[in-house]
Amino acid sequence: MVFRVLIFGSLARELSCASIAVDVPDNASVRDVNEALAASHPHKATFFRGARLAVNHSFRSADVPLRAGDEIALVELVGGG
Repeated sequence: MVFRVLIFGSLARELSCASIAVDVPDNASVRDVNEALAASHPHKATFFRGARLAVNHSFRSADVPLRAGDEIALVELVGGG
């Protein structure tokens, strides 16, 4: 399955794109998407492996299985005061 992972903020600017296509097995989990992102961008591998992904507008744990048509987004968490 191919998923398009939406990205935002400084990461989107750094990579000069608003989404990244990843190809994962049919029975893929969120973790598989993280690993595919890491493999496609080795200079950001540590970041992608630890990134939290939102699936259909809710953050999901790494072991959650994905289904065709799921919307996946990587939203960088920011802090401040």
